[in-house]
Amino acid sequence: MPQNITLQLPGDSTQLTVCEEMVTQLICCLISLYFNIVRQLIQDIIPKAIMHFLVNHMAQQVQNHLVASLYKPELFADMLNEDEALVAERTRVKALLDAHKEAFKMLSDISLKST
Repeated sequence: MPQNITLQLPGDSTQLTVCEEMVTQLICCLISLYFNIVRQLIQDIIPKAIMHFLVNHMAQQVQNHLVASLYKPELFADMLNEDEALVAERTRVKALLDAHKEAFKMLSDISLKST
């Protein structure tokens, strides 16, 4: 906290008045508090900045590794193969959709003929 400071004016042997001493102590206290705030801010920011750069660097490295692992021409055929269950499901759903379209067409024809 504030220290008792006794300053002498240059060229003058008189000491500071009580008011001047209080202002000087106040300024010293405020400067000390300001530096404490700045020091705490730097203590908080430095680890965050380090983690930010480390995490970004690692994310870039992982992405580069994954891209390099995936983009191998010998793996393209294997990666582009569809699952047989998915092909069968698509075929079944397409047949069902065609049946529904045909039924809708028949119902539309019947309702047009009855009017």
